[in-house]
Amino acid sequence: MKFMKILLPLVFVLASAPSFAVDAAITKTASPGVIIVTNGGTGLAQFNILSANFPSGTLSKTKTLLGIDWQTTLYPNNPGETVQLCYYRPYSSTEVGCTTILRNSSGTVSNFNTQPFGPGAKVIIRHFANGGPQPAYPAGQDTVTFRYSY
Repeated sequence: MKFMKILLPLVFVLASAPSFAVDAAITKTASPGVIIVTNGGTGLAQFNILSANFPSGTLSKTKTLLGIDWQTTLYPNNPGETVQLCYYRPYSSTEVGCTTILRNSSGTVSNFNTQPFGPGAKVIIRHFANGGPQPAYPAGQDTVTFRYSY
């Protein structure tokens, strides 16, 4: 009986203790494709989130996107180049939306933070080029970091 008097309050305390979210990040790098610039062309860098990108034991936990950090390359001989970052919900082939970002630069977007996030989500960085030499080659790679909590 004494054991129950000690154990029962301990159970109530542990059950009412708040759980704390854990912040984490997934970083991915990809080279955008070669662009054939006839009447404008597009080079894509795709960043897919896989189940293996998450720590063991966290797949069933709800994940909240905290921001997407990005760093882009450029197509050096295409000064009219524009760049977009587009977000896709898990396992969707339709983008939620796109945000214009700068070429050969870095930054953070937070306008997709209310969207579902987890395995199957993805970001595509699109480089649009008009004119310049044929074909257009990227100077480097694009990188995205998905910051999230669970």
